[in-house]
Amino acid sequence: MDRVHYRIELSDISAHQLSIQLTFMPSSTSHELSLPAWIPGSYMIRNFARHIMQISARDADGALDLTQLDKQRWQLSCRNQTVTVSYLIYANDMSVRAAYLDDEVAILNPACLCLAVSDQTSLPQQLELTRPGFRVTENWRVATALPRCSGTAMLDFGLYQAANYCQLIDSPLLLGHFTLQQFAVDGVPHYLVVSGQNHYDSARLLADTEQLCLAQRAVFGGLPDDLSHYWFLLWITENGYGGLEHQDSTLLLCSRHDLPAPQLKAPDEAYQTLLGLISHEYFHTWWVKRLKPAPFHAYQLAQEQYTPQLWLYEGFTSYFDDLALVKSGRISQSAYLTALEQLVTRVTRNPSDSRQSLADSSFNAWTKYYLQDENAPNSIVSYYAKGALVALAVEAELQAAGTNLSAFCRDFYQQYLATGTADQSFCQALAAQGFTALANQVTDWVNRAQPLPLAESFAKLGLTLSWRSPQHFDDTHGNNEQAAPASLGCSLKPQNGGLTVQQLYLDSAAHQAGLMAGDQLLALAGYKVTEKSLPQLLKRLPYGSVQPLTIFRKDRLLTLSLTLQAAKAQVAMLSVADQNKVTSWLTSALSS
Repeated sequence: MDRVHYRIELSDISAHQLSIQLTFMPSSTSHELSLPAWIPGSYMIRNFARHIMQISARDADGALDLTQLDKQRWQLSCRNQTVTVSYLIYANDMSVRAAYLDDEVAILNPACLCLAVSDQTSLPQQLELTRPGFRVTENWRVATALPRCSGTAMLDFGLYQAANYCQLIDSPLLLGHFTLQQFAVDGVPHYLVVSGQNHYDSARLLADTEQLCLAQRAVFGGLPDDLSHYWFLLWITENGYGGLEHQDSTLLLCSRHDLPAPQLKAPDEAYQTLLGLISHEYFHTWWVKRLKPAPFHAYQLAQEQYTPQLWLYEGFTSYFDDLALVKSGRISQSAYLTALEQLVTRVTRNPSDSRQSLADSSFNAWTKYYLQDENAPNSIVSYYAKGALVALAVEAELQAAGTNLSAFCRDFYQQYLATGTADQSFCQALAAQGFTALANQVTDWVNRAQPLPLAESFAKLGLTLSWRSPQHFDDTHGNNEQAAPASLGCSLKPQNGGLTVQQLYLDSAAHQAGLMAGDQLLALAGYKVTEKSLPQLLKRLPYGSVQPLTIFRKDRLLTLSLTLQAAKAQVAMLSVADQNKVTSWLTSALSS
């Protein structure tokens, strides 16, 4: 046997259980079996092996010794004959990173299912999907970018084969009832899969997806040379969101209400978010799946792999995703500027904007960005969001110099694709093209915890950035003529008939009063606090006045002194100062 074979059976839908048989011919007297601890594209240790419920090994002569070495590795003693390892996996993770099984759909990420065999990961890896015998799975089909073996019809259960283990774990599968539509980009077939039965405008989703692909293709001047097909796997749930990029596909999770309604005229917020997700993951086809941080050219999936460059790979992707929406005509200029206002507000209102650098945020994604707690606004910068603003600032400088970020990224991609040295080369490439001052500025923006000069950047793009006070904590964009209420400086959630502090901003009125995350607000100025009454109280009580704030902290009743402060002007507003500059930016930024 010159390959490794995996047989996956949907053994118990009600219990979310998968039965897997791993078969291979040993090449030595012992082999190490292991599962990745994380999946490429999602930088957090997930310990997939914890979902293995039982495991054993045997060959034709009987049971084999299988000794667990740590949380994700086993040592297998072998004889000179074919080995079969049988194990049971619990599949109930409703995310794009792991495995899930119910009566509607099966989501299979081989990274969390297929044990790697030491010294055999470079061999072909064959995946056999057995057709379930359950009545609810009648007429189920299979959608995946994983190549089919001869004899397996498209969308059918049967044999699939990857060239090696790396390709195997980079090829998610969606099983169940789904709709399938198709379009081509440069002759390369693109498949759009939507799980379940949904009421939506399928023709619009297909057309919009195709236009986004064309817009992102224009950034790089063509599809990757090794791309022969591409699959959008949309897993539809009642409430979910997420996406993960792969070499020839993406697995996306969204609510069925994010799909475009048949009567929808312009994209609503939910559908615009879905289009942004599609655009984001498709951009990764070039920018992460081909051009990637140097450490990722050989993934080490047993442990963390550190890079200070996620701001470049995820942040720039986050800039180009919504830009493709306006460039392709999916959304209006006004809708795009609203999205920018929200982005700027989310980044700049957090104290973390001046407390953590983008390089540090990238490097510590494993333990900070992906493991956020109630202190996150004070300590963690999003390398997605602020990285996108760095991209916008670079765009502004390049536009002022008569070029654009799209052209620069295209050259950068083509120059460094094969070298694996791009980590340290983005600013070097800027300098090499005559933008030495900009290269130095980007280095400073990324390595120091500091606000970006956004007003200057927007001015070079033809926009004026101004600020107003928020009407409520989630107020993030647009004009508002009403007088701002006093601000507590914390986020609240309804709980047990009152309001509980979720996140507390440093140096806010709430912080200065001594509030803590987890405190439950009961009364302010002698009046009961509810979700409805608090905004009204904050509008009526005078700025600067000191008011009693009654709370529960765990099981203790306390009264704090709250000095009411005017809400800070921290909601971004963008207005057009020079439409010609705006038009030049939004029509050239993605052009070839």
